Amino acid sequence: MGKQEPIASGRVVAISPDDGSTIDLKSPALAAFLSWLVPGLGQIVQGRRFKGLLFMATLVPTFLAGVWLGDGRVVYASWKPGDKRWAFICQAGIGAAAIPSMIQSWRLDGPAKQPAFLSTFMAPPLSRGQPVSQAYAAALVKTDPDIDADDFRPLPPWQQFRPSPPPGMLDRRPADQVSMWHKRLGRFFEIGTLYTMLAGMLNVLVIYDAWSGPMHPTPRDEKDKQP
Repeated sequence: MGKQEPIASGRVVAISPDDGSTIDLKSPALAAFLSWLVPGLGQIVQGRRFKGLLFMATLVPTFLAGVWLGDGRVVYASWKPGDKRWAFICQAGIGAAAIPSMIQSWRLDGPAKQPAFLSTFMAPPLSRGQPVSQAYAAALVKTDPDIDADDFRPLPPWQQFRPSPPPGMLDRRPADQVSMWHKRLGRFFEIGTLYTMLAGMLNVLVIYDAWSGPMHPTPRDEKDKQP
């Protein structure tokens, strides 16, 4: 854990594990929130600019690289039966960059039945029989290479995505969009997911650093270092 000491002004300082110098942790709660929002921003606000910029320059590109590798599909929030996106718990650690996925999920599963701006970016995948707006169905037919007009059936006032086939008939098409994404992107879907998860999980350490200062070795580790 980071070693902290109160100072006369009521602020908190941490002790550097490198040289024993003091680090003024200005507004640790606010700094921790800012570092969740944008990796390293809390450290910059505290005056630790080099460390903050280092965190920002490593974690943000890592997250964006994962999004790019996954064609913008790997970061989404979904808790539907059969498609619980547990990876998003880790991805959400990156802060503001993951917020659009929560907005897209809320809009697609809510009364609007369509994501913001009809964009598929960070929108959760459709499942069999899911109703969507007429406008979103038309947008998917126009922009998604895996979807055509036959994938929707009128369900006024909505369009229903790939409804279950009648009894005795077999539908060999994938039952949901996430299966299509796996087929089209192959290993890049998993690699992109891994990159974005790692960025989010590592940012938890950045948040801790903004809140409590640098981590110190345990007393046992310090004792082992003594000659």
